[in-house]
Amino acid sequence: MHTIRGRIFTSLIIVMIFSVLTTVFLFSRLIDGMLMDQAKNQLRLQMTKAIDIIEGGNVGDLSTEDLELRFRDRMFYADFFVVDSSDKIIAAGDDAMEGKTLQVSMSPKDHFFTLNGQKMMYTHQKLDKGLRIIVYTPMDILKEISGRVLRVSLISIIISFCVIFVVGLWFVWKTTRPLQQLKEAVSRFNPSYRSKGLPEGDTSEIGQLINTFSSMSGRIQKQHQQQIEFLQNVSHELRTPLMSIQGYASAVKDQVVSVEHGLNVVTVESERLIQMVDRLLQLTRMETVQEEWKLTEVDLQEMMEYVYQLMAPAVAERNIQISLDAVSLEMAVPAEQIFQVAMNFMQNAMRYASHEVRLTLEEVPDGFCIRVDDDGPGVPIQERDSVFDRYYTGQAGITGIGLAICKQIADRLGAVITCTESVMGGARFSFEYKKTL
Repeated sequence: MHTIRGRIFTSLIIVMIFSVLTTVFLFSRLIDGMLMDQAKNQLRLQMTKAIDIIEGGNVGDLSTEDLELRFRDRMFYADFFVVDSSDKIIAAGDDAMEGKTLQVSMSPKDHFFTLNGQKMMYTHQKLDKGLRIIVYTPMDILKEISGRVLRVSLISIIISFCVIFVVGLWFVWKTTRPLQQLKEAVSRFNPSYRSKGLPEGDTSEIGQLINTFSSMSGRIQKQHQQQIEFLQNVSHELRTPLMSIQGYASAVKDQVVSVEHGLNVVTVESERLIQMVDRLLQLTRMETVQEEWKLTEVDLQEMMEYVYQLMAPAVAERNIQISLDAVSLEMAVPAEQIFQVAMNFMQNAMRYASHEVRLTLEEVPDGFCIRVDDDGPGVPIQERDSVFDRYYTGQAGITGIGLAICKQIADRLGAVITCTESVMGGARFSFEYKKTL
């Protein structure tokens, strides 16, 4: 069987059959041994009783009825021979044996002999005048008792086997049923629409696996939805410059606008289009290609000052104040990626700030921290964990790529990137990087 349920079920049957056979074998050996010891002890007791009877009278006073053997709740009688020095039987439980010569081979080691085709267990004792008494009992009696005990034991073992089998079958079904439900739910899963949810798992390992699959399916559906929204946003953003290029190209062709003005618009919109495509390609490359980022010894204060200068045109256009607070710090870092994080933070803050943006660079143990604060509306608490997700866009967002790139850079560098509330009332974006030893 190739299914887990079949394998567990087969293993359960094999183990139970092996356990039953082993139990029956060992139990039968134990019963035989106990009965043999009991028979030997009772034969010794009856031997003592027989000698007392003979010594109290004569050999003829002894009879089979005097030699009682009790096994469990049943009573049997032992038999006996009294023989002289020449092994002639002078007294016996069976009168027909008297006068005959005892012709049996007795084993003094295990106290067994064969009489008339039957195996006998015996014990013997010497008497006065060269006589010897032998007390014996047929082994068939022990086998009969052993068979009764074994039958009762087998019935109890079979009942136990059936109970354990039913419980095991229920356990196997109960254990593998969630896996079957999980298999059916996964086979029906389609991220394009909300399908029937996965069964709720319990605290067991299988339950945890089900919960993990459920969480994974939720993430897949969320990512699929984000991809759709991203494609819609990107299509819209790409459509705007393309329409501008097409419109001005037609206007130049129809001589509605001058060639110089039309070419200027086409150039600006083309550059904007190329920049958007480059950012998209960069994000895709960072998620799929593990390229090596070269470490360069740079002055981080100068890097922040350069970011500050690049943001000057946008500051003048929106009439926003920008401030810089950077410590002097030189360190070997992936300079291009760190610069990109600072630029994306600043560009994001400029879109949401009302009057002021602050760029801060401070030293931390074994590294540095870049913070950008603004006095805008901030990010709702419930959205702060999602703001770095790919395709996430706020009210003033464009494509949802910039902060996703920052998150990818942070993950690759082992840095900590966060979004919290700013002391200025808006949002604070932080990037804390520490050197790896």
